[in-house]
Amino acid sequence: MIRRPLLLCTLTSLALAACSSSGTSDPGGNPSNETALAKSNLQRAPAAEVPSDALSGASAANNAFAVDLYAQVLTAPTASTHNVLTSPLSASLALTMAFSGAHGQTATEMAAALHIDPNARDAAFAGQNALSQGLNARAAAAFARATQNAKSGGAAPSADDYQLQVVNSVWGEKSYTWEAPFLDILATNYGTGVYQTDFIHAYEPARLSINAWVSDHTNDKINDLLAKGVLDDATRMVLVNALHLKMPWETPFEASLTRPDTFTLADASTVSADFMRLTTNLGYADDGDAQVVTLPLANRELSVVIALPHDGVSLSSYEAKLGAKSGVLAPPPQTQLVALSLPKVNFTSPSFSLAEPLKALGMNQAFDRAQADFHGLCAQPPDGANLYVSDVVQKAMIAMEESGVEAAAATAVVVAGTTSIEVDPPSPVSVVVNRPFMISIVDQPTGAVLMLGHVQNPTETAQ
Repeated sequence: MIRRPLLLCTLTSLALAACSSSGTSDPGGNPSNETALAKSNLQRAPAAEVPSDALSGASAANNAFAVDLYAQVLTAPTASTHNVLTSPLSASLALTMAFSGAHGQTATEMAAALHIDPNARDAAFAGQNALSQGLNARAAAAFARATQNAKSGGAAPSADDYQLQVVNSVWGEKSYTWEAPFLDILATNYGTGVYQTDFIHAYEPARLSINAWVSDHTNDKINDLLAKGVLDDATRMVLVNALHLKMPWETPFEASLTRPDTFTLADASTVSADFMRLTTNLGYADDGDAQVVTLPLANRELSVVIALPHDGVSLSSYEAKLGAKSGVLAPPPQTQLVALSLPKVNFTSPSFSLAEPLKALGMNQAFDRAQADFHGLCAQPPDGANLYVSDVVQKAMIAMEESGVEAAAATAVVVAGTTSIEVDPPSPVSVVVNRPFMISIVDQPTGAVLMLGHVQNPTETAQ
């Protein structure tokens, strides 16, 4: 039985309408040698200079957003029978880049959905900056430790097996001038500027360039994030966050112990899967409804957490109780000897819209083409366009095998610009006159009823 996975996660792209400025080349991350970069002269703020409460605040906000977003994603009809994977971090990073240019009610709603204190915007951006840079240092630290261990007789590690990068890029319509405060925030907190792009006349080549950037920064694990038709000549900006992780387990599984076994699905049917086996001390807790196991990755700074509901406790009922303090989000610190049997996993999601879940979280005005307020991105668009979010898309992959884990994800927040406010036509009301009905003839100017009756049988010709 083949089950198509439904997942969501981490690269984020945001398409908007706004303004151009003279740019400089960016040899480090430039997608093209000829692509100009509009960028602030400010440097990215070192993580060490970010107050600790800003970092902890960003993590807490992201986790609260994760719980809220996941709950909404689970309302999709396919979520009860298919795999689901989200990357709230990637979504948060992309959305906070957009939030930096939001004003008024649009900003208020985005702040509430993202659990950001609207009076502490700078702290929110700084916290995301420190969090991203901290994550970007994890792989190097793990590789250094493995290299040191190899000097004591262990196997020499390969740098290719120790990867974790969280990167951002922004692509903006070249005929627009982007606001200096927005460019400052991108430079100091997200390490990027705005690649000047011809969305109006060449949106399809732009889509291919963005997809190529995503593939390159996710080790070719997230491809075709933006499907054909997602961008058009109304696109003005695309803000992208990409996340890629590849890391060995702290304690690898022995491949010789892997063998097929039965996996029982929610409907009580079964499939055969390859189960990895490991017996070692692991973080463990039983919260009364599930066994929660923590599997650390190399250097023990990152972990995979498994929450297995007990027999008689459905996954859906367990997920309904999910909170920021749940074991799957707050791994148990206590260790215990665990004999673990874990199925191997390797799946990639299709691109999946987060627009409705975000609206359900109260982020409505950002999607309103008439009311959305992103003037912090560009105060006076040259074509008079108003910016609004037209869609938010995620795509992700994860693979777990004996040696370690690889995961990647992308989120695309597509923002378009409109120069005339269009109103979607109302859905027609269905009226099927297929049963007895009343009939009248009324004089409109006077309201006089000329005829009134009912029809029981339209084929009747005389009584």
